Amino acid sequence: MAYQFSCPRNGCSFELRCDSGQEAARLARAHARVSHRDRIAPADLDRWLERIEAA
Repeated sequence: MAYQFSCPRNGCSFELRCDSGQEAARLARAHARVSHRDRIAPADLDRWLERIEAA
């Protein structure tokens, strides 16, 4: 199962896809920390990470 994340901040076009949910979460948190100088709460991350079928 693959995972997808799209940054919810207005004007941010960051998106990622990973085979691992842990890797997707790690990269999403790193994006928030580096690009927005912010953190993602675990509950928000659970809502924003989507499981998708790999093409």
